[in-house]
Amino acid sequence: MRLWLLAVLGLGVLAGVCRAERGRARPVLPIITNKTFIDACVREHNKHRTAVRPAAANMLYMTWDAALARTARAWAKKCLFKHSPYLTEKYMSHPHYGHVGENIWTGHYGLFGVTEAIKLWTDEVQHYNLQTNKCTKTCGHYTQVVWDNSHKVGCAVVFCRIAAGIRDAAHFVCNYVPSGNYPRKPYKAGSSCSLCSEEDTCVDNLCRNPKRDKIIRYTRWYPPWENRIVCDESCIAVVVLRPSLMLLASLVVFLMQKRYSNMSISK
Repeated sequence: MRLWLLAVLGLGVLAGVCRAERGRARPVLPIITNKTFIDACVREHNKHRTAVRPAAANMLYMTWDAALARTARAWAKKCLFKHSPYLTEKYMSHPHYGHVGENIWTGHYGLFGVTEAIKLWTDEVQHYNLQTNKCTKTCGHYTQVVWDNSHKVGCAVVFCRIAAGIRDAAHFVCNYVPSGNYPRKPYKAGSSCSLCSEEDTCVDNLCRNPKRDKIIRYTRWYPPWENRIVCDESCIAVVVLRPSLMLLASLVVFLMQKRYSNMSISK
């Protein structure tokens, strides 16, 4: 009897733990349309691009890209600490680019910050020599952040129960176009902006151009491989109007039946 009671109590405790685990609130992390999050991602990338040493003669200014952010979110939600296999498949990660660059940071959600994550990538500069284009350890995250012609960035952070062996993790992914890390130096050393195009202006040591820096919304594009039901403005209108019209039709039928219920027709 005592053993049975202990077993029942044990199962009860286990069930309680499972319910607590299921009911545990997920931490709130910024979504990809959050202006503060977007501004931080763009600002931190450009801060490190501005400050490269030796100075860059041809470093472009980065702006936000909604399509890249959606791709980053779709891959981050898989909670896998590895690069997306779709980065080099044509138009699978961006509607206009065949190749997309990617950086990933994973850590406990309580440690996540855009500034801290990007700094961890750029700290790899200590292992990289621009003159020789040699890396003594890991440098690919740094070189992608400061890749000269990568001028669009989109990032996302999601909560994962476990990722990279870390429980309750924040999984932060940034994507870039044009992608970097081809077999060349990430930028050309020289006087800041000295190799900007004639249409560009120099702002904070970076080449800026209104046409290139234009923000595009891509309202109807999502990664083709993402398991996601997409409903745009026209879809939403149909979803809202259809039940309303059905309700109105039912009401008309009901009123007609009530009004003419006592009438009879003979032939």
